[in-house]
Amino acid sequence: MTMKTKRFLYTLAASVMLAAMGGLMTACTSNDDNPVSPSDNNNPWEANDLSFDLGTTKIGAKFVEGGTYSMQYERDGETKTVTGTLSDYYIAPVELSNRVWAAVMGSKPEGQTNDGDMYPVTMVNYYDIAGPGGFLEKLNTMLKDQLPAGKMFALPTEAQWQYARQAGKAAIGLPPNLEDIAWIASNSDMTTHIIGQKPGNALELHDMVGNVWEWTRDNYLELDELPAEQGKDYVASNGTLHRVRCGKGYASQADGDMSTWSNMTTRSTSIGLRLVLTDAIEAETLVVPPTADKILQFGVTNGVSYTFYMAEVKGGTYSMQYERDGVTKTVTGTLSDYYIGQTEVDNGLWNAVMGSKPEGQTKSKKQYPVSNVTYEDITKEGGFLDRLNAMVKDQLPKGMKLMLPTEAQWHYAAMGGQKSKGYTYAGSNTLADVAWYADNADGTTHPVASKQPNELGLYDMSGNVWEWTSDWWADTADLVAEQGTDYAGPATGTVRTLSGGGWDYGAEYCAVSFRSYDPIDKAVNSLGFRLVLK
Repeated sequence: MTMKTKRFLYTLAASVMLAAMGGLMTACTSNDDNPVSPSDNNNPWEANDLSFDLGTTKIGAKFVEGGTYSMQYERDGETKTVTGTLSDYYIAPVELSNRVWAAVMGSKPEGQTNDGDMYPVTMVNYYDIAGPGGFLEKLNTMLKDQLPAGKMFALPTEAQWQYARQAGKAAIGLPPNLEDIAWIASNSDMTTHIIGQKPGNALELHDMVGNVWEWTRDNYLELDELPAEQGKDYVASNGTLHRVRCGKGYASQADGDMSTWSNMTTRSTSIGLRLVLTDAIEAETLVVPPTADKILQFGVTNGVSYTFYMAEVKGGTYSMQYERDGVTKTVTGTLSDYYIGQTEVDNGLWNAVMGSKPEGQTKSKKQYPVSNVTYEDITKEGGFLDRLNAMVKDQLPKGMKLMLPTEAQWHYAAMGGQKSKGYTYAGSNTLADVAWYADNADGTTHPVASKQPNELGLYDMSGNVWEWTSDWWADTADLVAEQGTDYAGPATGTVRTLSGGGWDYGAEYCAVSFRSYDPIDKAVNSLGFRLVLK
């Protein structure tokens, strides 16, 4: 098939393309993730296509001729043109399947919406793929005798991914009707689909848009941080805990961004991966952070789609110290099991629920914690919690609802629950490791989950923004010492309790034990909140 024909097919209706490319579709839905034939060339790196045998299945790689690029990157509805040069590389024609993951790792990940062999593997985080003993390490070891000298499998850089998506030097854009080539919110039934069912691009790469988002190797940078001139084989490496993911997923809107970010610990039913075969690179030094034993995923679709995650907190008996104005008090009690947000509620989730972002924030992009919201904005009839619970009612475990944490729930989770190591701050005795506060925040909020988590895998429990709790305030000296089971604070009051400290406060305010308060109609750009599910 000529390049001209491929360009023409890319803009036809889906039914015509499927008929025209029937042979290719059949190959793509075969038992191998390898719709191409192995090359007979004695030097396979110089061939057009490569194939590798894993014993129970095969994986294929399509040749991408490198060159100079000028591409538009998207971030939170904004775009920037970047230029650079890429060396030749190979990229998988389809997203990685459950069959291949199981062939390498021994089993399929749990919690997927579809775990059939030829569905894209999901529920794998960056560490599962690229961390010590992870998928890439095992795959490259298994194939060491088959790989061309000096080459290895890796995740693509964002530049490699974007360049391949637009068919390399052909630089082909997207068709007018995205459903022709992609599983997205409007045609996916909100679930993954067998890989390779949609027509490929001019390089015969399938599902580069839709089905699942795909991890890349790049750290996430805002557009104003991305260099416009990227040089050769650029990869963003700034040490944050966020990585770029590309391509949209089955819940994405047609007009949504082509790239976004996820924390490296995120396991989602809408995030998978695609391999590249490239020059050998030095393995990343990754230390896998703590995570909760169980994490629930919820999706909101309201003009925009957004996903948030709730981490399990095993209940138990607590003895916690509270402090304020030089007064300390130890309280005891018992908490039932509950779930708490892995992160502070961010602007992305607030916007998906409420339809707009609050004004007056220091940062309003979707990955920053929402602020400038009052207690009333969150809890009133028709407010954020009412709307969110209505949107996800069919996803919630029976009898449970989303709400603000009690002060006891917040402090117990911040301490690390049953896994607590007794740190002064949430996750460390060194505040800068886990928190954005007055000494390091440069006068603004920062993206959620960009510091290390605590023992339960919870981020920003110290610093970034203060967090509302549901308790009426009681002076520390007047706190109930023996709180019983699931204590929810005084029955009445005039102000509500806050916890965690914020970006414009000193270290003492970020201690887990410190507590503060504000009126329920107070809105400031250093005050946000976090959800619990109970």
